[in-house]
Amino acid sequence: MKKMLMILTLIIFFTNQLSGQSMFDEGESLLLENRLSDAAVMFEGVIDQDPGNSAAYLYLAYIYEVKQDYNSAVMVLSRGLASVEQDKDKFYFNIANNYYKNGEYAEAADMYSKALRSRSGFAEPYLNRANCRVNTGEYSLAVRDYRLYLNMKPEDEQRTSIEKMISMLELTIVEDEKRREDEEQRRVTEAARQKALLDSVLNSLSNAGSDTTNLSAESENIEDIELELDIED
Repeated sequence: MKKMLMILTLIIFFTNQLSGQSMFDEGESLLLENRLSDAAVMFEGVIDQDPGNSAAYLYLAYIYEVKQDYNSAVMVLSRGLASVEQDKDKFYFNIANNYYKNGEYAEAADMYSKALRSRSGFAEPYLNRANCRVNTGEYSLAVRDYRLYLNMKPEDEQRTSIEKMISMLELTIVEDEKRREDEEQRRVTEAARQKALLDSVLNSLSNAGSDTTNLSAESENIEDIELELDIED
């Protein structure tokens, strides 16, 4: 009896595995035929049966990305990240790509950083994180990431474009620094001008106070003279 139960359990297990694999294969076929919605149903079924199937999450997220539903893609990948043990770097990288396409550059940069920490020698996140940092105005950090990427991928076909970008950013950095220095100099000069003006006004007020005191004293003398004249009369 126990042997029979064990056999039945194994049959059910392998049937489920086969069913899950069949759905996965069908999902891939539908994806190749560009039947995205139908493929998504298949991959959702695979995930229900096998929550640890990293490829199913990645395919499903890709479908949402193609549909430009970046928030849904991030949600799928986040579910996968919590369920799978392998391919963490791919999940972080694809989450970052969807954040980037959604214009969430700071969030994307953070995920690219996590992808880099997940796999050593992973070059692409450096390039994409550099692009994020250009969009957030962090030009020095962007230049550093572009250089790191080129060190890892010296033969990259985009090398000329990346080097041109580095040159433009370095020029912008210099111009920004010069502008900040000029603004600081203007601020210091204006502060000195204001201080000189205030000192001048204060000095004028002090002199006016002195004149008033003298006039007051003279007035007292005049009153005394008039009083004496009155008494003589």
